[in-house]
Amino acid sequence: MSSVIVDDEFYFGLQSLFRELPESAQQVLGDRLMLDAAWKQVADGVGFTDTHIGQLAFIYTSRAASQMLREWGQRRGSTLLVLRQTLRDIERPDIISFLDDIRKRKLTSHQA
Repeated sequence: MSSVIVDDEFYFGLQSLFRELPESAQQVLGDRLMLDAAWKQVADGVGFTDTHIGQLAFIYTSRAASQMLREWGQRRGSTLLVLRQTLRDIERPDIISFLDDIRKRKLTSHQA
């Protein structure tokens, strides 16, 4: 597998699809995004319309972030790179760190 250097940081697997993350990691991401309604900013950043965001909020209430991520994960181009950039745009380094930790564990498990 090849590695890529971007912004003086090491990245592995950023072209991986979001849906390839373990379900438990997807759930943690959804839970973290629900804490301060950041999920709406993420949804907007990855291309959801205001109408769709409103529908998710109404129908799924406390699970809206997880549902948004699940739906987005089925779209073409739903990579960790796109998610990471969106999280950077809305200034969520805590969630970026969580994603980076998941990727590091994946890299370590592939090298073992």
